[in-house]
Amino acid sequence: MTQRILSFTLLFSLYLTASGSEIPPELRGGIEADKKLIAKATEMQKAGWSYTMPVPKTKKSSWGDSDPRTTWWRGYWTNKTTQSTSALTPIKLDGKWRGDRNVNRGWRRGGSPRRPSKLEWLLSKHGGIPPK
Repeated sequence: MTQRILSFTLLFSLYLTASGSEIPPELRGGIEADKKLIAKATEMQKAGWSYTMPVPKTKKSSWGDSDPRTTWWRGYWTNKTTQSTSALTPIKLDGKWRGDRNVNRGWRRGGSPRRPSKLEWLLSKHGGIPPK
C-alpha cells in the first residue's frame, strides 16, 4: 500500500514537472501556466514587482459587466524595492525590470476592465477573475 502511494506521488510530481504547471508558492496559483511564464513571473517577483487587481466601487459591479455607469479602481504594478509604479506591464531593459513610472491609480468609469493576464494573476495576491 505504501509503495503504491509513493509510486502515485512520484508519477504525479513527474506529470506536474513535465506539464510545466507547477507554480511556486511565492506566486499566486489556481491557473495553468507554462514554465517560461512562471520563470518570468518569478524573476519579476524577485525584482520586487507585484500587481494590484482592479476593484469595483460597488457590489453591483462585476467582472464582465459592460455597463458604462460602473466605476472601478484601476489595476497597476508596484515595485516594493524601488517604490516605483507602472500602469503598463514592466519590461526588461539592460537586465532590469522597468515600468513606465506612470501613477495610474484612481477610479475610472466605463464598465469592467479586461480579464487579467496570466502574468498579472501570478503576481497578484487576491481579487480579479482567473485569466483564460
